[in-house]
Amino acid sequence: MSSSMRPSERPSGAVPLRLLQVEHEPGEVELCIRELKKSGLEFQAETVATREQFVQKLLVQSFDIIIADYRLPGWTGMDALAEMKRLGLNIPVILVTGALGDGVAVESLKQGITDYVLKDQLSRLPAAVVRAQEEKTSRDAEARAVTALRASEARYRGLVQNATYGMHWVTADGTLLSVNPAFVQMLGYDSAEDVLAIGNVAALYRDPSANEKLTQKFLSSGRVDETVEWKRKDGKLITVRLNGRRVVDPEQETDCAEVIVEDVTERLALEKQLLQAQKFEAIGQLAGGIAHDFNNMIGAIMGWSDIGMEETVEGARLRRHFQKIHQQAERAAALTRQLLAFARRQILEPRNIDLNQSVGSTLNLLETVIGRNIELKTSLAADLSLVRADPTHIEQVLMNLCINARDAMPDGGSLAIETSNVSFDTEYCLGQPSARPGKFVMLSVTDTGIGMDAATLDRIFEPFFTTKEFGKGTGLGLATVYGIAHQHGGFTRAQSELGTGSTLRVYLPVAPPVAKSAEPMEDPRPLLGGVETVLVAEDHIDLRELAFETLTHLGYKVVLAANGEQAVKEFEKCPDRFDLLVLDVVLPKLSGPQSYARICQIKAGVPVIFATGYSADIAALQKAQQQGLPMLQKPYSPRNLARKIRETLDQRQLVPVG
Repeated sequence: MSSSMRPSERPSGAVPLRLLQVEHEPGEVELCIRELKKSGLEFQAETVATREQFVQKLLVQSFDIIIADYRLPGWTGMDALAEMKRLGLNIPVILVTGALGDGVAVESLKQGITDYVLKDQLSRLPAAVVRAQEEKTSRDAEARAVTALRASEARYRGLVQNATYGMHWVTADGTLLSVNPAFVQMLGYDSAEDVLAIGNVAALYRDPSANEKLTQKFLSSGRVDETVEWKRKDGKLITVRLNGRRVVDPEQETDCAEVIVEDVTERLALEKQLLQAQKFEAIGQLAGGIAHDFNNMIGAIMGWSDIGMEETVEGARLRRHFQKIHQQAERAAALTRQLLAFARRQILEPRNIDLNQSVGSTLNLLETVIGRNIELKTSLAADLSLVRADPTHIEQVLMNLCINARDAMPDGGSLAIETSNVSFDTEYCLGQPSARPGKFVMLSVTDTGIGMDAATLDRIFEPFFTTKEFGKGTGLGLATVYGIAHQHGGFTRAQSELGTGSTLRVYLPVAPPVAKSAEPMEDPRPLLGGVETVLVAEDHIDLRELAFETLTHLGYKVVLAANGEQAVKEFEKCPDRFDLLVLDVVLPKLSGPQSYARICQIKAGVPVIFATGYSADIAALQKAQQQGLPMLQKPYSPRNLARKIRETLDQRQLVPVG
């Protein structure tokens, strides 16, 4: 037998081999040692003669090679092999024997003897020792590799079984081979066997053609990376992200796909909500800014047209012209109010109201607006909770929803208005964009009209988006609904399919349990003037001149300021001179609330009216409103300005902004 490395070729500095020689004849021991030394082999040798000595040595020391005589007093080299195995050791054993028949030689090798050397051929012993060591080293390496592979497979199985994402293995024709527990749970089944009973993965797809496309892509590239819609056991649709690769099925030894499945339904809904919120916020800022500038211009147009009407006689041609100007300004003002509603920049006058009463008071007008070819139905909850809201805005929401439903039924149909109490928990809100937990009152309007596709449904609350013919709509109706609902702390929902009609729902938070607010009474008193001194801060020159003209005509003394800083300086000149401040909320240099705060440091308790069409600092304005400070909504008429000033001066029960 030959060796791949001769003893003299062993690396210098190698660790000496540890040999255990089993031999009872000292001369035989010496002969073996001499041959090993002659070869240049580095080794350390121990010698034992009896079975007991042999076992004891193996228990206390470790060895690389065992060299055993075949025939020993009372035992044999084969017994030595058996004792070693009994101790659970795996050490190469080389037999040294005087004569060994072919049958015995073959049997000894079958039993586990590594090699044998005849005593008259001891020159072979060094090579046999080296070869036995090399084979042992190779076997040890293989054993370590097998152990590592088994450990790796165990770790992989553990990862698959305990993974939070789903995994499945599928053949090229779609046959399911295996699934992990997360996959089973994701699809709502009871066990892996139930899922595998489906047979083909195509049954999971909402659109089977999507599976065909993925299969073709996998066959050509060996990978899958797509987002698709699947059906759960309960029929619910989920959106999943598939990421797969080609692997070999160990059982069938054929190619298959190993696919990781992630349920991204909730994540995509949240991303969509974020994108929509960002888009609506950007549009809202633009709309609010436009509305602010428009309100100033419209206010000036309305004011001067009012003054023009008052200064012309009834029936005069010029008076009719002023009336037309005023009417068009009112229409423009209505558009700016809708823009402000979407931008959530209106100043609310909330009260505790019953939505059922709002629906009831609007029904007569609705029947006229929607037409006789549409059947109007109501289903109003008897125990409906109160909501804290601005009644005017809520009526606007109801009207816009019903007009939108009417337009969706050009050939007639049915329109149903419903109210109810609803509650949402945290789990429900996770998958519902803009929803939040709590108790709400729901107002819904359902039509049997033409319905909408998914693309249209995604955009219905965008301002200026409309599916109507050019000139038939502004695209602000549902945008207004969206803005009013959100400014009141609520949210909106829309459901629709082509040909089956639509349902739009508005959810408003339930009000604290207090008594219903009384409806405001219209002031029957005639418009009165006064002799008090009023400081008016307004950056729009036409509105400043309009205020001066209106108030001086009624007997007031008026001091004008073009910005907040100038207003403070005018007040500092003579604090006791002023009886009332009229401050625009948005002013250059200092805002209205900031100016008032400085003025109150000079003299506390000065009556104030804040005029606003839009406020970039809505929180500061809401704080002022909560403290009872009066607001004047732009665009305002000269009559409204004069009435608000007289009311405020008569009350004189204001608290300064702190």
